[in-house]
Amino acid sequence: MDLGFKDVAVLVTGGSSGIGRATAVAYGREGARVAITYNSRKDAAETVAEEIEAAGGTAYVVPLDLSAPETIAAAVASTVEHWGGLDAVVANAVDWGPHDGRTDKVEDASPEWWTRIVRANLEGNMHLAQQVAPALRQSAHGRLVLVSTDLAERGMGGGAWAYGAAKAGLHGLAASLQHDLGADGVLVNVVLPGITLEHGEHRIIPRAALDKITAGFTARHLPDVSELADAILFLTSPRTKAVQGQLLRVTGGHMIPA
Repeated sequence: MDLGFKDVAVLVTGGSSGIGRATAVAYGREGARVAITYNSRKDAAETVAEEIEAAGGTAYVVPLDLSAPETIAAAVASTVEHWGGLDAVVANAVDWGPHDGRTDKVEDASPEWWTRIVRANLEGNMHLAQQVAPALRQSAHGRLVLVSTDLAERGMGGGAWAYGAAKAGLHGLAASLQHDLGADGVLVNVVLPGITLEHGEHRIIPRAALDKITAGFTARHLPDVSELADAILFLTSPRTKAVQGQLLRVTGGHMIPA
């Protein structure tokens, strides 16, 4: 099926690895013009740009730091100028915050650590939405996808509450943005990944534990980054016209009660 991405101008933040990389290359296979952002790994982003070009797309690389609004504005302005507009935006970049500030107990967390994570992952994406809104309104098929996490709904110990809370905020942001941007034909949706694999592996969970974890989900399958890319391309395709303000969970289903 032709998804209609030929020459469509796309921006994928955090496109140098993981879900962002898989999504950017998938757009390339569809013939899109794909801008990807990076924070510290320019070399990795340039490698992804080569993959996009090899897949049949056109690539552009720009720096962006979620915690620095001026870099968000600059990245969007540069992309819009380079492509002459913008049709689809995937807000995938993430800031985990400093590892040394993470604590297991909420009372031990510093306000500075909490603020850093929430400002980057929630406010940073609000700044992104503000910057891309004018271009998306002018597009014949503007699309915005915010990449969240299933931790925003199910939570997790180990100090994940700041990150989970920030990502949950994206759900509320999208719920309101759909009314504002939707008035100009822009679709706004959220994708929630769960435990996500890349080439059958996970960056933290050892292979020996993955089979047991996989069996604990109702789909008996954990998604690969390519499956997240498929979901994102579906939501941002010009062919998709009636999916608005939704939370799309790509997680392998629900966890089976023990």
